Parts: sequence; C-alpha cells; structure tokens
Amino acid sequence: MRSPARRPPSDAELHARLSARIEALEDRVRRLEVLVRGAVVAGRTRSSGTASGRVRRQMAAPRTGGRARPRCPGCTLELPPGRRGEACVWCGFLFDAVRPRKRKG
Repeated sequence: MRSPARRPPSDAELHARLSARIEALEDRVRRLEVLVRGAVVAGRTRSSGTASGRVRRQMAAPRTGGRARPRCPGCTLELPPGRRGEACVWCGFLFDAVRPRKRKG
C-alpha cells in the first residue's frame, strides 16, 4: 500500500517558513556575537591577575547604546574594524551590489 501523496507547499507557505528560519538564525548569530565579545573581554580580565596572584573573574556587560557596528548585507555578520574593502571578509559579498543605506539621525 502506498501512502497518500503529499501536496507540495505553496510558495507563500515556503516563503513564510524560510523567512522564520532566517530570522531565527540571525537572532542566534547576534546572541553568539554578544557571547564571544563577552568571552574576549573576560579573557582579558583573567589574563591580568591581581597583585596577590589571584585571578579576577568579571563578566562583561553586554554592549548597550553607542553606535551599532556595520554589518554585511549578505551574511549579516559584523564587519571587522578598520577600512572597509570592496567585499565582505566573511562571505565575499560585493558591497557595490546594494545602495548605501541612509544614516539615521
């Protein structure tokens, strides 16, 4: 006996599902970037011990306020500090492919 054939999802359903997955992945990337940034700062405080030789353990507070770091429109990862090249260092996205965003404010 064959199982009944599944109907292929409509384009709208497929688009909605993919959009939800992309949104969830972008959120996970943002949270991981905050954790990594905190771990880097915590590593710096651990490497500089106190006078008695004990190690201070201090959790880094998440960055609040200030200007957000620029992100690649292709992979949405934060771009490294310094002069921006023609393409993303992470995914190779060409920045000339999109118009520059207007600054807020």
